[in-house]
Amino acid sequence: MNHIFGKLGLLFIVSLAILSSCQDSELEPISTGTPVIKKVYLLDTISRHKDSTFVSTIPDDKLLVINGENLGGIIKVYFNDYEASFNTNYNTNTHLIIRLPKEAPTEATMATVSNKLRIVTSHGEVSYDFLLLPPPPNIYWIDNENALPGATITIHGANFLLVQKVVFPGNIEVTDFKATKEGDKIEVKVPANLTLSGALQVVTKYGISKTVAPFNLNSGASVFANFDDKQWANWMWNIFVKNSTTDYPGAHGSYAYFEKNTVTKAGDNAWWNADGRALWLTTDLRNPLMSKDSLTNRVEHFSLKFEINVKQAWASGAFLIKANGKNYAARYEPWRVAGKAFSTQGWVTQTIPLTDFRTSDGTGTSATSISDILGADGNNGGAEFVFFFDNTTPQNSDIDKIAMAVDNLRIVRTTNK
Repeated sequence: MNHIFGKLGLLFIVSLAILSSCQDSELEPISTGTPVIKKVYLLDTISRHKDSTFVSTIPDDKLLVINGENLGGIIKVYFNDYEASFNTNYNTNTHLIIRLPKEAPTEATMATVSNKLRIVTSHGEVSYDFLLLPPPPNIYWIDNENALPGATITIHGANFLLVQKVVFPGNIEVTDFKATKEGDKIEVKVPANLTLSGALQVVTKYGISKTVAPFNLNSGASVFANFDDKQWANWMWNIFVKNSTTDYPGAHGSYAYFEKNTVTKAGDNAWWNADGRALWLTTDLRNPLMSKDSLTNRVEHFSLKFEINVKQAWASGAFLIKANGKNYAARYEPWRVAGKAFSTQGWVTQTIPLTDFRTSDGTGTSATSISDILGADGNNGGAEFVFFFDNTTPQNSDIDKIAMAVDNLRIVRTTNK
């Protein structure tokens, strides 16, 4: 059947340039010769892709112009045997304007596809070689960016179709993995010989996606606290450093942990009133949070990352993360995002964009530069960094117990857009 797909006022204006050489479709007689397809190109009068011809593309709802001869009187159009809707008003003897259906099958969704564009007219039909490609992969996030060798990680994203391999830093290729049929997750073990940090890649038959932030980054200049060679200084209320492999297994060396009963009462946000709530990097240590030459980068390109292991579920309050002495803070409230009490099954990586650092304890205006958050020299007058509990949320519920550990605090680039 022929279908009219919506209001196409703008399309009609644009298509006049294509159809102007023809007579009105109601008056133009339908050619009865054998239909021929000469080329396919985008209906695009603005961008540099105007009139670009192609024989392969990703099915993504784009508008195409099919050019040829004797194309009048079209009855059906198929992409890989998938019937596409079209508007007969945009069909002449030499052209058809049609929306490429994003639902059309590709090699990734159907074992065998024809790789053909087929047009059926009232006086014959024609096929044209036209390859529909699966979209390239896209990595969104990894559940644990500092998992130990041998541990299984989950890579979350889209278009993990026809995956060929996962490449870890150091060009270590892994072909033993499990990808979901929906193409949104890959489970893979961290290779035993992983020693370097860097981009992790997912390689498919039709594209590659790589992380912007380094995988396996737990030391070096970008990490300002790992509780091994980069320790917190003093002022740690009931918060300790350990490297136990039984209490919080799976960590890279030492980590800081928070464990305390009766942490605070609802509405009490004075961190000095209770132990177990604040972790400070004081001026005694003077490790910069970020190199000075990096401060001129765009704030929206960078994020704070850290690993956390939450054994005791919590569903109220917020950790305020701030560089002390400045007016910007980020609120870490994973229970609010989850919509329920938050806990983890082991270590997970958390990402807080630097644009989430705001005035008014994280509820006001976003920082417009990295130096707003960290200071002009990258350490904000002594690299003071506070991670403390603020129980001032609408729930107004007490926090009876807290049990969690943190590790590998770092500021890294997370987007290039």
